Amino acid sequence: MRRTGDQSTVGARRFETYSRWSVYGVASLPVLSALGGAAAAGWAVVGEHRSLFTAALVLSLVLLAGTVAVSRWSLDLLVERPRPLAKSVVIAWLLAAAGLVATCLSIPAQEMRMTVAAVVGSVAASLVPTLDARRTLYLNASIAVLAVPLAALTAAAPVLTGLLLVTFIVWSCWSSAWLLRVLRELQQAHEDRAALALANERLRISRDLHDVFGRTLATIAVKSELASELVRHGGGEQAAQEISAVRQLAQDAGQEVRRVVRGETRVTWDGEVAGARSLLGSAGIRCTVVGDPVPEQHAEALARVVREGVTNVLHHSAATHVTLATTTEDEQVVLTIANDGAGRRTPRSDGGTGLRAMSERIGALGGRIHTSRDGDWFLLEATVPLSAVPSQPGPSPHGAHT
Repeated sequence: MRRTGDQSTVGARRFETYSRWSVYGVASLPVLSALGGAAAAGWAVVGEHRSLFTAALVLSLVLLAGTVAVSRWSLDLLVERPRPLAKSVVIAWLLAAAGLVATCLSIPAQEMRMTVAAVVGSVAASLVPTLDARRTLYLNASIAVLAVPLAALTAAAPVLTGLLLVTFIVWSCWSSAWLLRVLRELQQAHEDRAALALANERLRISRDLHDVFGRTLATIAVKSELASELVRHGGGEQAAQEISAVRQLAQDAGQEVRRVVRGETRVTWDGEVAGARSLLGSAGIRCTVVGDPVPEQHAEALARVVREGVTNVLHHSAATHVTLATTTEDEQVVLTIANDGAGRRTPRSDGGTGLRAMSERIGALGGRIHTSRDGDWFLLEATVPLSAVPSQPGPSPHGAHT
């Protein structure tokens, strides 16, 4: 099924083609008007002024070629695909327009006066795609002012008719150019939205991969080190168990990759707290969990903070005791992850990938992440307003116990 962005692109290209051929059609008006004027004047007048009619036809053909070239340049500029326009083409185009006007006015036939209007209209229409509404209005007004002395020298009715024709041509071309510009802006908006959606999806995958595999790799490292120690101390059976656990973690990681790509990763408070206790226990770190129940609407966000915080403890500290504490007061939920390893190894608090991801997630809920040191203790504090998302029935029964 074709996507909306593709439909917008195809629609803009089709309308661009329509606009181009509409302007090219206007460019042919002087030729058609000259031929029509000659036919209306009759063979007697044409025969009497054959050289002038021939010059008018030749000049109208030269004007046609120049108007098409200038129109193409204007439309290319509108669609942001500019191409150079030779000065010689512009000079020949303007000379052909001036010569055709002078020739038509020299022929004693009222039918040729409309060719003058067609010339003016085609020349103006070729420039309109590069103009905004105000400049187009100025151009139309200038043509009207120039028509005043012409009306005084000749019959007013043909001049007025020609002026109305020019006005219609100019604003018709401007309307087509304006619609084309709007369609291109709509197309660009669709492309920007698609690019933003792609960037958001990449960001989601990178965050989920970091969240999932940060702790998975940390667990593998801890269990591998434990297995190594067991082997050195003759605990072969226990070491085999730890190696089997490492193999299972590697197999589970493959399934996690597929879930991350499909956007099916779900994090629960109970699962993360249990995983944190198990992982810290494997590393010989005592874990204490205390505090208030975590509201259901904030359970996943705070669970991710627990995952990242515990992973950072293993990577960047030499802790022997970790405390997970939750409090609900002053219309906000506060999660504090504290470890006593700050005095033995400097914890990383410089805004790494994990900390930035946590800050962005909590910040999206109107909360904040704060880190600090208190003697040998390093504290990571996540604060989320209770009103950040619509409340759901009943709090999470995930209490915390020592």
